Order: sequence, then C-alpha cells, then structure tokens
Amino acid sequence: KLSILPRSGGALGFTYTPPTSEDRYLLFVDELRGRLVTLLGGRAAEEFIYSGRVSTGALDDIRRATDMAYKAVAEYGLNETIGPLSLATLSGGGMDESGGSSLWGREQGHLVDLVQKEVKSLLQSALDVALSVVRANPTVLEGLGAHLEEKEKVEGEELQEWLKLVVAPAELTFFIRGKQGSLLPLQTGP
Repeated sequence: KLSILPRSGGALGFTYTPPTSEDRYLLFVDELRGRLVTLLGGRAAEEFIYSGRVSTGALDDIRRATDMAYKAVAEYGLNETIGPLSLATLSGGGMDESGGSSLWGREQGHLVDLVQKEVKSLLQSALDVALSVVRANPTVLEGLGAHLEEKEKVEGEELQEWLKLVVAPAELTFFIRGKQGSLLPLQTGP
C-alpha cells in the first residue's frame, strides 16, 4: 500500500509493507539492504523532483532506516569493518552483565565513533541507490505521483502494475547483493 494521506507520528506519506506469508524471525542482508533503499525512496524522490531541495517530510522513514542500519552494524554483526559483534552486549558488560572488560573501557569511544561512521556510510549508500532508481524511472515517478494526487492511495494489484514498470538500475542490484555476508557501502565515485 502506498499513500499520501497524512499519518500520526509526523509521516505525511505512508508505505506499508505487508508481512510475508510465513513466520519470519530472520532478515537476510540482501533483504535489509533492499528495505533501506525502499525507506529512503521518498527522500530520493523529493530530492530528484525539487532539484536537490529536501524537506522534513521523510522524517519517519529516515528514523526507521537509521534504526535498521544501526542494528545491522552494531547489533547484528553485519558490517565487515566492525565485525561480528554486538555493541549492546559489550557496553552492558557481556551476556551475564558481569561488568565488562578493561579493553572495552579503552576502546569504547573509538568503536562508537566507528559504528556511527559505518551507519552513516550505509545510509548514504542506500540513499544514493534510491536516487539511481528514481532517476532511472522518471515516467513511473511522474505517473504514480499524479495518480496519488488524484486518488491519495494505491495498493494491491494496482500497485503491482505500477511496480512492474520500474527499471532496476545496476546500482540497485550491486548494492543489494553487496559482498557476501557484509554490508559494504556502495562506491559511487571514480
């Protein structure tokens, strides 16, 4: 479901992703990356439409994307630079909360800074990819935007028909697949 109806919590638009038909407790790296691109799609569309100008409209999506990226890097161990560790477990003194190690005390500031850097890099890469998707699909963006202005929402089979028209740029495939088992940022420059 896609809507431009205002919602509570600061969201001016709304994208609903229904749960899969099966019970899922796992989120694979490629799914996580795809969700980040989706969450930042509204900001990317706004940036594209308004020639680089952005507003506060994507607040809720940015919050959700930041939370997801942080958990990927700092809790799920899905970042190659940070490695397979849980920052929350380290800062809490371990699984048994016995007080932590002196090594953690010396390295805490550096690791927190590194986590923030990696989260920002991951989010920027996802936004860059979302911009690539938007740029590759101006007709869909314009048509869907006009449809939403008139009808205020699109869902189900009607939304699926719009999504069939979307061209996935190579950057999207590269970012989603990434390097096996890691969340490496997309390199966008030469």
